[in-house]
Amino acid sequence: MKNKITEIKPQTIFLIIGLIYGLGFLLFNPPLLGVDNEGEHYDKALYLSDGYIIPQIFDHHAGYYVPEGAYNLEVNFYTLRNMHEKIKIDDIFLFFNQPLNESNKAFTDIDPNPPIPSTAVSFSAIITYSPIPYLASTFAMTIGKILDFSPILLMYMGRLANLLVWLLFIYMAIKITPVHKWVLLMLSLMPMTILVGSSLSADSFTIALSFLVIAIFLNFAFNNNTKKIKMKEIGILFVLMTMLALSKQTYFFLIFLFFLIPANKFGNMKRMLIIFSILFLSTFLISINWNMAVNRFYLPTYLNVSVPLQTSFIVSNPLNFINVVVNTILTKNIILSIITSFIGDFRGYTVYLPNWLIATYFILYPFMLTLTALLDKRDIIIDHKQKIITLITIFVLICASMYITGTPVGQNTINNIVGRYLIPIAPLLFLVFYNNKIKFDIGMGYSLIIICIIIFSLTIAIYLIITGNFIF
Repeated sequence: MKNKITEIKPQTIFLIIGLIYGLGFLLFNPPLLGVDNEGEHYDKALYLSDGYIIPQIFDHHAGYYVPEGAYNLEVNFYTLRNMHEKIKIDDIFLFFNQPLNESNKAFTDIDPNPPIPSTAVSFSAIITYSPIPYLASTFAMTIGKILDFSPILLMYMGRLANLLVWLLFIYMAIKITPVHKWVLLMLSLMPMTILVGSSLSADSFTIALSFLVIAIFLNFAFNNNTKKIKMKEIGILFVLMTMLALSKQTYFFLIFLFFLIPANKFGNMKRMLIIFSILFLSTFLISINWNMAVNRFYLPTYLNVSVPLQTSFIVSNPLNFINVVVNTILTKNIILSIITSFIGDFRGYTVYLPNWLIATYFILYPFMLTLTALLDKRDIIIDHKQKIITLITIFVLICASMYITGTPVGQNTINNIVGRYLIPIAPLLFLVFYNNKIKFDIGMGYSLIIICIIIFSLTIAIYLIITGNFIF
């Protein structure tokens, strides 16, 4: 029996825990309130299920026409949230009998100061997202509409479809990566990661796909069994990178992980550069063409936001940009805010757990994650050059991209540094801790500790969500 336990692989552990707790988050997160802007993602998936791709214009605003039943569902639950009231389980069951009423449509962007957040989609970058991260939820909702399901049941079907794709992609990522399998397991089973993975958010697909792309790059770079990379594998990477760039353009910069791969795996340096150039340009052009098609629909929340001008500002003032990064890091409580939103802060309206237990949850997980990154290794050496490439990629993704896309030109701090946005590239961050100096192999004892900490954290998160949001 003990031998069977020790033979269980990290990807199998992920699948078991991820499925159990993923279903828990799916069911116990309040309808359309699971993550930020879930209502907007719900609207978009419904709109796409009608066969539309580009947003529509009404009264100088861009948005989506959604069935009246779906709109009423959003109004009900957002009103409860705005009134800081908990949701009665009986109310959720009542909505299972509400009709979708597809014959009557409501426009989702009417007022710049709407009664519910999801009626101002033109003020959210979500309106510029391509259909790619909504493929699973849109397919599920299309089937549900054929079967005449209610709006709330369509929502749960969309969540379930996203969860299944999330599980599949991350399972493949943990299986493929030649390094940090346990680190990837812990990152994938953080409460915040599962929360997003089991929601209607486009980030569910983006996080899972990002993990898979990173795992493929690491496999190409460090798997000694791969002597030469075939064109078929390059083709798969191109498809995945294009899907990732169309899901969220920020993570297009992961393409620079290409330079982690030794040139001899392509034959020679010249061939490697040619392949990279083709991969880079084709992915970039597809991504930028989509952006040009939909960017006119987006009304930035902040004035004076300009990608070209901000890029020019960084290029002409590189030292000043370093000062911007430092100022952001020194912002009051920013580090604590990033850590809590990275792992998952689910304290809700009322906390029914002692503070020491909550503090243990917030301290123990990042500590064990860092320790695992130091101990989790294989017979693979990652040199300083490869770690520098990783750090540069992280720096560009985290700092420059957020400064360029969401911060007024020349501002001395970066807006919207949220821990959740760092999850898709977190495997790269912890890769910096990889080393062969510490002589320790993760065995049965340590792996059981990891599993216990994961279950401890997820159980606390589920408890806080239930007690903070529901009345039974």
